[in-house]
Amino acid sequence: MRLPRDLAPLLLILLVGAGLRAYKPWTTVFQPGGVDFLETDAWYHVRLVENQVRNFPWRVTRDPYAAPDGQFVPIAPLLDAIVATAAWATGGRAAPLHRIEFVAALVPPLFGLLTVVAAWALAHVVFGRREALLAALCTAVWPGHFLDRTLVGFVDHHALEAFFATATLAAVAWAARAPGRFRLAAAAAALGAYLLSWASGAFLVGVLAAWLAGAAIALRDAAALTRAARVAGATAAGALLMVLAFQDPGLHRYATQVVSLAGLGVLAAVVGVPGPRLITARAGALRAAAVLASLTLAAYIGARALAPDFVAAVTIDLARFAPSPERMAVLEARPLFLYAGQWTWSQPWVFFRTGFYLGVLALVVFLPRLWRRREAGDLLIWLWTLAALAATIGQNRFGYYLVPAAAVLSAWLAIRILDWGGVPHRDDPAPVVRPRLPFQREIAVILVAGAFVAPALVPAFRTTARGVRMPDYWRAAMHWLRDRTPEPFPPGYYLARYPRGAEVRAAWTVMNWWDQGYWIVQTARRVPVSNPTQARAGEAARFYVATTDADARARLDADRVRYVVTDWEKPFRREGGAIMGHFESLTDWSGERRDRFYQVYWRRGEDGGFSPLWTFTLDYYRTMAYRLTVLGGRPAPAADRPHVLSWRPVTDVNGQAYRELVTLTPASSLAAAEAHRATLGDGNHVIVGLDPWRAPIPLDGVPFLRLVHDVRTPDPGPDRAPWVRIYEVIRP
Repeated sequence: MRLPRDLAPLLLILLVGAGLRAYKPWTTVFQPGGVDFLETDAWYHVRLVENQVRNFPWRVTRDPYAAPDGQFVPIAPLLDAIVATAAWATGGRAAPLHRIEFVAALVPPLFGLLTVVAAWALAHVVFGRREALLAALCTAVWPGHFLDRTLVGFVDHHALEAFFATATLAAVAWAARAPGRFRLAAAAAALGAYLLSWASGAFLVGVLAAWLAGAAIALRDAAALTRAARVAGATAAGALLMVLAFQDPGLHRYATQVVSLAGLGVLAAVVGVPGPRLITARAGALRAAAVLASLTLAAYIGARALAPDFVAAVTIDLARFAPSPERMAVLEARPLFLYAGQWTWSQPWVFFRTGFYLGVLALVVFLPRLWRRREAGDLLIWLWTLAALAATIGQNRFGYYLVPAAAVLSAWLAIRILDWGGVPHRDDPAPVVRPRLPFQREIAVILVAGAFVAPALVPAFRTTARGVRMPDYWRAAMHWLRDRTPEPFPPGYYLARYPRGAEVRAAWTVMNWWDQGYWIVQTARRVPVSNPTQARAGEAARFYVATTDADARARLDADRVRYVVTDWEKPFRREGGAIMGHFESLTDWSGERRDRFYQVYWRRGEDGGFSPLWTFTLDYYRTMAYRLTVLGGRPAPAADRPHVLSWRPVTDVNGQAYRELVTLTPASSLAAAEAHRATLGDGNHVIVGLDPWRAPIPLDGVPFLRLVHDVRTPDPGPDRAPWVRIYEVIRP
């Protein structure tokens, strides 16, 4: 690698990348009153870091504040350890919280820039210096999940994942050329650090196994295959030692990490065994494929027989890429093309602009080179980009892998375009290219600048201007909980060192929706019923959709709830002609049928077309989500007229079933509506409301809850102003 020669342009690229990641978010994150992190998971990382600093070097493994009965910390330790070590080194165990938060906020952009360097190194090893610089530039400025998750204040493990994954590939490709001790150690250390950054890191181990298996089938050079097997084996062995030494065995996917590394080691031993290999001829390739397939089948059968729980856990992990109502409730876990809630072909453009399409194009265009040259580095980059693309399509959040992977492969494509145009460069200042088109050189430059760089600049800058943080009204509510409610634990327990299996049980908890669980833990220092791991999200959802006082009260008692938190997002609301709110997620997590609470009917217009009509059942208005959020837990008369709706089932030409509205009749009261429905006889007739914010029936108050705090943000619409309401449970 010619680092001194490329140092100046690489530093310039890093400067641009640093500016994108810090300039706009800086004032959003660093507020006069403290650090305001982006996204909710950041708050829990800071909770873990603060406790680790106070008890350095020990780390929380089971957190009594995370759930009513405590919860094992399901987070790999490396990110928190890095932040805690930096804070402890500069301030000791008494380091002030603002210093801990400041260090934490800066770690994501730092590792984002290191990923740019790793992408440069990977492209340099496999392709060359021009491809490396362009790969670094694209990685630094392309919009999407990688840029988003490496902004100042986005404190999560994704930035570490992207860096250590890319660094692992660069080190493996480097070692595959000449597996010296330092190169092998670098590959093992990078993979081990990756696994310590992400519990599901067996994903990358699987890609390396696929690479080695593909090399056994495709490589013609036996020496190159021996090097690849040696690199894979040494990398797996070194990473396994790191996992055994530093990973918590209680981590949910600990066994998956260990088994995957052991499997990669076994595969390396099989592939690297001296003897006749099937590399140079078609018959040999087929024989190698058959051997590998047989070994895989035998391993699967053995695992099913000896470790069925492990196989079930892996199956569940793979099923995470299939759409489900629960995963659709988490935006980052939605499939890429279903991010908007329905299939949208343009979604990759919204997130990644041309980067996504260039990556797909490069995957296809690269195939002739892959087939012709059959080199280990080429195969590694191609398989990694393919895996990142598939993962991103399954869950859009894995775009933070796709961006650097696509940047490296697309950089190769861009340089081929420039070479086609005969564009001079430092290594060849006067290339000899016979032009086939007028202005061929100019066309090549315009194609690269116009497709690879220019479309990214404005969206990238807009991405960095995001302001997703804890709203002021939520912050005020959290501080009220912390300052005005009794401690659920003995004094000082929040920063105590918790012995395993001996933590104190919380005296009381806070009923909440899982989105705000980590705010309650870190800012309020109280115990939520549910948190962003979605643990106990079903229990919380069943409280908010409970339609009887007895059911709701029983759920509060089961979790020792003393305070209930609700906000304006819980019920549905109309906003700009659209239906907004979290109630659909509440329904899905509760296990109830959606049509128990709401239904969309299709109304035929005069022109023969159909338009949707959202309707809300009487049970919707009886839920705790509606009565506590809209009515403040108080009794209220009917605020709207009920309607009697008649419908018929219809199936369209595509086999899609829907409900067509036949008649919609308003009534003066619930009694009048029931009387009218009785006259219609048997059939599909229901009583509904048409406004999610105005009940068509009178409702009782909630006698066992007392409103104790109401935080509002001024807004032009007083009935729709954002707010948080806190209730105290009244017990005999």
